[in-house]
Amino acid sequence: MKTFSKNRSKEITLLLMFLLLGLNNIVFAQQVEEDEATKAEREKYEDLDYKKFYPLFKPTFDTKIDDLTFQDLKKVMKYQPLELNPVFQVSDYYFQRINDFDVLREYQAIHSTCDSALRYIELFEGRLDEKEVKKKGKRYYMEFLQFPANDSLTDEKVNMTHIFNELNRRKEVLAKQKVEVDSIYLNFKASINEYLTANEIFREVCGTYPTIKELYIMAEYDSLFEKIAPMKEHYKKSLFYFDLYKKALEVHPMEGYTTTYTILPIDDYRIHGLTRTSFLTNDIRLWNYEKWYDEVLQFYKDEIISMRSMVTSYDEKLEALVRLKENTATPSEERFYLDLYTVGKIKKYDPNAYPVNIYEYKEQKINLLNQIAYSKVINSGLKGDLKYIRSQADVWTESEKAMDRINNIPTDKESVGYKKHAKYFQAKYNDNLPAFIATEKKFISTQQQNAEKLLKEIIVNYFSSSQADSADFVTYQKDSISLEPIHETNEFLVRRINTLHVRPSKDDHKLLVGTIKDDKSLEVFVADLDSANEISWITRYPYKKGEYQGLPTIDIPYINLKGGSLHLMVTVQGVKKGENQMTLNNKVLIFEQKSGKLLREMSLFSDKYPRVFQYMQEQKSYLVAYKGRSKNNINAYDTLNIQNIKVDGEILWNTNLMMQGMVNEIIALPNEYLVVANINKLSNIDGSKVLNGQQGNFGEFNTGILKLDYYGTPVNGTVLSASQPYQTIFALTDYDNTLNLIGVKGPYRNYQDYSESDIMLITLKINNLKVVEKNVQ
Repeated sequence: MKTFSKNRSKEITLLLMFLLLGLNNIVFAQQVEEDEATKAEREKYEDLDYKKFYPLFKPTFDTKIDDLTFQDLKKVMKYQPLELNPVFQVSDYYFQRINDFDVLREYQAIHSTCDSALRYIELFEGRLDEKEVKKKGKRYYMEFLQFPANDSLTDEKVNMTHIFNELNRRKEVLAKQKVEVDSIYLNFKASINEYLTANEIFREVCGTYPTIKELYIMAEYDSLFEKIAPMKEHYKKSLFYFDLYKKALEVHPMEGYTTTYTILPIDDYRIHGLTRTSFLTNDIRLWNYEKWYDEVLQFYKDEIISMRSMVTSYDEKLEALVRLKENTATPSEERFYLDLYTVGKIKKYDPNAYPVNIYEYKEQKINLLNQIAYSKVINSGLKGDLKYIRSQADVWTESEKAMDRINNIPTDKESVGYKKHAKYFQAKYNDNLPAFIATEKKFISTQQQNAEKLLKEIIVNYFSSSQADSADFVTYQKDSISLEPIHETNEFLVRRINTLHVRPSKDDHKLLVGTIKDDKSLEVFVADLDSANEISWITRYPYKKGEYQGLPTIDIPYINLKGGSLHLMVTVQGVKKGENQMTLNNKVLIFEQKSGKLLREMSLFSDKYPRVFQYMQEQKSYLVAYKGRSKNNINAYDTLNIQNIKVDGEILWNTNLMMQGMVNEIIALPNEYLVVANINKLSNIDGSKVLNGQQGNFGEFNTGILKLDYYGTPVNGTVLSASQPYQTIFALTDYDNTLNLIGVKGPYRNYQDYSESDIMLITLKINNLKVVEKNVQ
């Protein structure tokens, strides 16, 4: 037991020796480190005589402590911890610098400096006592008598009160400094942040909507103004905070910073308002987002909301017109067109506005319904005349146009175009355009099928039949006027008054146009019949029959009823007295549709028979084509003369071609004309640029299309070739660059039964004369 104790004692003794050796090594290492790094510093500041050092760095109370002295003071505090005055001098160093910083760029440094000054003031204040002041007051603290807190006192000896007065004043200054700095910096920063937020909202708007029109038109669907209203508020807050910053600068002035800004208007969308601005320049330029928002919103309220109301109200107006047309038997003489002002205002903000596609269909539906009513009005119930045939062709064509228009109505609810008017589609079409379109297509198809059936029947009947063998008559003087063109079966009975044309007129009236011819008279007449078939007025235009040998022939090849006026092409052919050959006289007579008053007459200086006569209301001129010396002189390959003549007789242009065939129609387009003819051959007058049909025999026709420019000069053309002959009877166009040709298959004959003939239909594009669809091979 004793042995164990001795051994244990030895072990403990050895362990203590090792620990002591370790500690000695650590202390030795520390002494070596101090010797190398800090010995000189420690000896310097431990031996520094502070009472001699103090007057050197603080000769006066307002001497500014420099940075080197500040480092010395910190070292004195470290190596002479019982010396209290260095603590105050360190606080004074920080206090002297609280105004040396740029508030906006060195905000954190100011706060840190104020905090350091306050920390050392409080450290000094906590250690200060009467003993310190009494013992060292005259040596170190006399400066407190001159500090601002005591500048009104006349004491010659410093005490604790003097010191605490100044310390308290300094704490108040530091607190106020931080408040003022916060007011400057935080308000300035808030002003920048609020403005940048407004700018970012505006930039997002510009990035979303490529044009101001796109913004306006999508604003409803996107609830845009509700979303961007904060932009205005952020902008106003930016100016509010800037004013606070400006007021703070009046309390705490800073050099080098402006307190003014320039407000710039946003006049050009996506050009102005996008750039950010620097608030640290002398030229602060701010975009006026508040004014832009207010102006755009006001414009939206004034223009776009009213436009949207117009979208709905105009649709309702068109629908009312559709219902009116569906329920009336009286057609309009004028074609219905959309109101350009309404459409233009809608398209001003949405060039591809989907509602306009619906308007365009309803416009066409109104015209289709009007054409259906018109075809019913001119159908006498007996046999279809040329006008009725044309009306049925027009019904067929108007149906084609209606189908084309309704096929152009977009229905994709996810498309941008649909979303632009989503509320309109919801309110008017229950968000189900396909159902509306399906119903309308069914209606169009029915009309088109009926029209095509009637068209085929009437064309066959018209070309297979002569004029009516009998008709109703209305009494006139001691004679009578037939209510339709009539073929006299008694060759020994020649009627004095012949009705050549019948046209529906306004208020269920109709116009009869014809000739009066006997041994004494050679006249043209126009009569207006009311709904009871009573003559309400009649106008007669006499020719000088005495100028001719024998009884000349008088014909009215064409009439045009447009714009409230009746335009007649009248041809008189005979041998004048003193001459030995036939002459042909052409004249245009213009009557007022309502009263029958002769408005104007115009002689045409051509001795050839008119084959085309059309009045172009917009241009106030006529298109006239002449060929042959008489009505039946059609077989020869000779001159086809085409003229554009103003209503005052001035010839705008005159074109001569060579043709074997029959000119069918000349269609006036906005900047050009289309000559539609059944031809064997068509060329320039010198025989160049020839268009040839498949066959060379007269009557075995193909259709030739020749384009004339605005001045009547031929530019290009084509022949719609086919292995079998056919003839165009109608050429119809006025929509979508499409030309429809309607006729019969087989060769032309003056008298032929076409009951077994097939109908010919061709559709082609006007711009390039390319065939889209045809039923001739």
